[in-house]
Amino acid sequence: MAGLAKTWSGVYTWAIVNKVAVLALLFAVAGFAQADVKSEINAANNKIDRAIKAKDAKLVESTMRESVTKDFKYVEGSKSQDFKTFITNLNSSVVVMDKITLSKSRMLSIKQKGNHGTGKMEHIIVGTMKSPDKKTHTMSWTGVFTETYVRVDGKWKTSIIVPKTQKYLMDGKPLGTVAVGVPPAKK
Repeated sequence: MAGLAKTWSGVYTWAIVNKVAVLALLFAVAGFAQADVKSEINAANNKIDRAIKAKDAKLVESTMRESVTKDFKYVEGSKSQDFKTFITNLNSSVVVMDKITLSKSRMLSIKQKGNHGTGKMEHIIVGTMKSPDKKTHTMSWTGVFTETYVRVDGKWKTSIIVPKTQKYLMDGKPLGTVAVGVPPAKK
């Protein structure tokens, strides 16, 4: 009977050790999957940031096109933009700057389940431009977005971008949500 108890104890211990190993493997795979989506999205954003900093509108468009789905949407309030409209608006904001000194993206959070994911991203663009009075001003824009990702043909792509907050500054002073090149309304 004592031998039987040792046997059951050994089997029981073996089963627990194996369950722990299997659970550890599952958590590692889940963590790897999230790291995979995070690393792919970050790599795509780094390429886009370099293109923006270079002020190369064609490169911004081609680089971004690689990283979005065919049915990509930018949704602000009740208005939705397709990729062509979105990239036209983005590039018009970039080319109006004399120089881009910073373009940076940072993933604040990521949740992934299967071939779908949702992330919170922060994007920052800082540059200089001359006003009509020929003075050079530092313009900065910071936006936090909820982004939806989908794995397409084994590659993670952005399918929807929804702005949550956007902040525009000129020489460190708030402009609110004024379009680039349009002065703030007088109070």
